[in-house]
Amino acid sequence: MESQAQSSTNTPMLKIDNLHKSFGKLAVLNGVNLEVEQSQVLVIIGPSGSGKSTLLRCVNHLEAPTDGEIYLEGQLINDKNKNHQAFEKHINHVRCKMGMVFQQFNLFPHMTVLENVMEAPVHVLKKEKSIARDIARSLLDKVGLLEKTEAYPLMLSGGQQQRVAIARALAMEPNVMLFDEVTSALDPELVGDVLRVMEDLARDGMTMLVVTHEMGFAEKVGDRVIFMADGVVVEDAPPKEMFSNPKEIRTKQFLAEILQ
Repeated sequence: MESQAQSSTNTPMLKIDNLHKSFGKLAVLNGVNLEVEQSQVLVIIGPSGSGKSTLLRCVNHLEAPTDGEIYLEGQLINDKNKNHQAFEKHINHVRCKMGMVFQQFNLFPHMTVLENVMEAPVHVLKKEKSIARDIARSLLDKVGLLEKTEAYPLMLSGGQQQRVAIARALAMEPNVMLFDEVTSALDPELVGDVLRVMEDLARDGMTMLVVTHEMGFAEKVGDRVIFMADGVVVEDAPPKEMFSNPKEIRTKQFLAEILQ
């Protein structure tokens, strides 16, 4: 019994084993290996085209990996032995455990902020509307937008819309949050509010994979930073080490360009 408990404790929240992804002849991921522990914040940096966003999309199975295996809490996500119907049901279940926030907010324009956050808990998790409403209000309060419950997305700034998108992802009660360049489409003065929400999530113990160019956030909030280039993980280190003393030439070149 004790060994089972120990094994469960040692199981990473997310494990990626030899992940490959190609689009036709274009190889985007070329053998990525990663483990992310529970409550760990992994920040992913690298040049455009290095495979960062594709990695997140494969983790959430918005893109089907060409090869390799992905495990969530020890469970194989991309199990090729399941039939199509069973696999789709399995993937939908997995996606409920992973919240993903994109560059674009993807809010429903015809729904209020409150309705946007309630939608998935009601229709996917089958929660009572009154319960989903309470959860939505609590999450909107958490991201600093409780006063905007009856507003529509087009009435909000980009930063506010992105915070609603984060609340909507959290409403599914995920075990892992994936953030794909969530501040890159925002005006500079709006970035800080979104990063503060993400910092609060990290402080609360949420496991997070964050693709970003915000190096200050990476250094302050990240537990680990990986540098990707040409579809592989070139370097993996704690933030202080990554930014003050990178080991690989390719990492040094990238940081010299982006931090100048």
